[in-house]
Amino acid sequence: MKRVAVLNVGGDCPGLNAVIRALIVKGAEEDIEVVGVYDGFLGLVEDKLTILAKEHVSGKLPEGGIILGSSKYDPTVNPNDLKKLKNNFERYQITSLILLTGHTGANIALKLANEGIPSIIIPATVDNDLYWTDLSVGFLTALQIVTDALDKLHSTASAGHRVIVVETGGDEAGWLATIGGMAGGADYIIVPEFKLDPKDMIENIKKRYSAGRRFSIVVVEEKVKLPEEVQNIIGDPKVRQYMKPAELITEYIKANLQNVECRTVDLDYLQRGGTPSSFDRYLAFKFGVSAIDAVKKGKSNVALGLDGFDVVEKPFTDEILKNKEISRELYEMGRLFF
Repeated sequence: MKRVAVLNVGGDCPGLNAVIRALIVKGAEEDIEVVGVYDGFLGLVEDKLTILAKEHVSGKLPEGGIILGSSKYDPTVNPNDLKKLKNNFERYQITSLILLTGHTGANIALKLANEGIPSIIIPATVDNDLYWTDLSVGFLTALQIVTDALDKLHSTASAGHRVIVVETGGDEAGWLATIGGMAGGADYIIVPEFKLDPKDMIENIKKRYSAGRRFSIVVVEEKVKLPEEVQNIIGDPKVRQYMKPAELITEYIKANLQNVECRTVDLDYLQRGGTPSSFDRYLAFKFGVSAIDAVKKGKSNVALGLDGFDVVEKPFTDEILKNKEISRELYEMGRLFF
């Protein structure tokens, strides 16, 4: 009997329990045992594993988070931990690891492959920034959360004639900010891929007020690099280094539109929680089944991805670490609406 060990490496996202459910169900059909590893690679080092059965995921399909927990722990940093991981991999007779992850786990998977530890990656991140897949598990649910938040914020922004600066996730890519911003009716969108023109943003807000639309929603991606003009709005660099992009944008707007109330809303971990959407569940099933099929065929060291509606396999190379940025065309489509 073949045996796989499933673990979540990096941040959690909606749909992970659905992946585990698919692995268990398909594994049982193919006589492949599924072992759950608690708290990412830390559990594999500290011997925190359990054999998974259908009862472990009964009723968990609509739940966010993951029953196994997660961590960003990298076992390759400490030679002793790497040795423990290798010992447990052999002791439990694991055929392959199944990693539910984004760039964090992909980076570790490449290093482990060089150490003789095989794995299969299922793309799971709200950021949707993995270049080898059209969609990752969790992205569409997070996208809906961003859209819903912007829908709700419109009413209070309009009532109080406020500018509300909303910070979204995305790591180094603007997928959540751009598509979520468009869907949620944002009046300005700031992403890492394209340099912010602060004066253009201020003029945009002024025009809205002059036209009688006395509120604005500005969406900012969490890791956008801001121009010095915006950063220097806070004179003390010790204070500035702890401020998020949305907070700096808020202070800049306040300084340049002195009669306008401006507030910051950080969606932060809200984007990672909640019930996974129907398509994220479907995507989770599709990847889970495909991962077991790959193990059955003796495949390893591949990253599963979605090409249209088909699952494809990307062999491990440094290319899986590349960041999938939004295109100029997509961003310009968003600019049509602000």
